[in-house]
Amino acid sequence: MNFSRRLAGLLMKTDFVRRAVRENADLSGLRKRPSGKMITGLICIALSYIFCWPLISALGVLFIYIRKPGWIVIITPAIWTASHFLCMFGLYLCGAEHTTILFKWLARVYVEKHLPEAVPDRTQNH
Repeated sequence: MNFSRRLAGLLMKTDFVRRAVRENADLSGLRKRPSGKMITGLICIALSYIFCWPLISALGVLFIYIRKPGWIVIITPAIWTASHFLCMFGLYLCGAEHTTILFKWLARVYVEKHLPEAVPDRTQNH
């Protein structure tokens, strides 16, 4: 038994993948209008990019200009860390529902391709 079939068999033992196959998971959930939570998450992600490197670069130039380069060592990691947490929070806000939809679909497609005998016959339901 090759690795792909063995992995598909192991995946089929999980409730998540069995449910994805049973429900014939697709990507239709991604067509919905984005929620306020998702829009807030996207804004947080965008702000994290604005805060991080442009702000670090501007402050670096400023600290060199005012001849206080030691401040770069203190401020840069603080800004980068704050930016990282803002980005992670944004991913948390906008990613959970859409990530679940994507992974259900990926799991179903993988199992159907590598272990077709484990997939129920859907022609009987029509």
